[in-house]
Amino acid sequence: MSRILFITSKPYYPWEGACHRIRHTLEALIASGHSVDLLTIPVGTPPHVEGVNILSVPRVPFCRRLPEGPSARRFVLDTLILFKAVYLATRTPYALIHGSDDGGSIAWIVSRLTKTPYIFERHSGQIRRRVRGLRRLFLGFYRLLERQALKHADAVIGNDNTVIGLLTPVNRRSRACVIPDIPAVTGEVSPPARNLAQARYRTQPDQKLVTCVGSFTRFEGLDLFFNALPYVLAAAPLTRFVVVGGDETEISRMRKALAKAGIEHATTFAGRVPPDELAALFAISDVLVSPRRAGTTAPIKVLDYLHSGTPIVAADTPANRAVLSSDNAVLTRPTPQALADGILKITRSTYISAELSQQGRETLRRENRTPEAFRAALDHCYAYVIATP
Repeated sequence: MSRILFITSKPYYPWEGACHRIRHTLEALIASGHSVDLLTIPVGTPPHVEGVNILSVPRVPFCRRLPEGPSARRFVLDTLILFKAVYLATRTPYALIHGSDDGGSIAWIVSRLTKTPYIFERHSGQIRRRVRGLRRLFLGFYRLLERQALKHADAVIGNDNTVIGLLTPVNRRSRACVIPDIPAVTGEVSPPARNLAQARYRTQPDQKLVTCVGSFTRFEGLDLFFNALPYVLAAAPLTRFVVVGGDETEISRMRKALAKAGIEHATTFAGRVPPDELAALFAISDVLVSPRRAGTTAPIKVLDYLHSGTPIVAADTPANRAVLSSDNAVLTRPTPQALADGILKITRSTYISAELSQQGRETLRRENRTPEAFRAALDHCYAYVIATP
């Protein structure tokens, strides 16, 4: 049995798609017979995976909430992780160090000090926002470390082909390992969970239920979805909408905007929903909507949509096109009217709805986006690194 040190400085929140990747990796490592020490920060709640030993650095004042991207607070926590990782690696015979995103640079430094092989896992689905002031200095420092970590890694894991482009300039293309994301929830929805979702979200048995998941940022496209609601209600007044995501402040602001438009009565804001409850909501919905604008990597929520078997309407953008097509979804122009027409197209046609429902899980299987394929690819990558001098 090999012992692995897994390093991540990303706060773990169960409603964030990117965090599920960490859980899937840990579950795959345990299933493959590895022993795992997870070194992370005391922000959020680390995933509970039986067999994983969770280690954390001490709590630091003013670090209970962290901004997106580099900052002084993140630098302090990453420095603490570095010291603790060196301490652990000098006293424990780890077969391999696995660093995720910012943890990849830490893994490189620890590897150089302890002569331990390391893997850098870099996710390309993140939307990098512009930073200003002192944070730009931290951004430049992190990017410098990242370039060195990528160059010297024994293997670099990415969730799409972007990782190959990163390694080509440094002549390390052969060390790229592409392991696609998989759905956050891969189990079946139990009858009690389905019944609870029905009671919670359906007020009438004959109404159509349209669900959309996303954060309240422009690149997620929720404004596009909200602007489509009046067009749908004008043609189908009994339609009801469920919006998943956002905090209390964001939801309150959007409720006021919908009230001004006179359509608040048709919308339920579920907030941040646990994965199991989310899967039940998907199962009882008639349409799932992905209005995402930016990015090139398929959102994990769209993978969850496909796994649910519920018909999908999506804006025709690169992020959605990464896994959706006219075979498994209704793709529309990224305008409110076009999105509304796509929703109505599914709700009015049982034939189209049935055709799309059959394609979801077949797409995931064909694209190697299953837990079995994820584990097999990770095993192959680990076997290569451990066996290479």
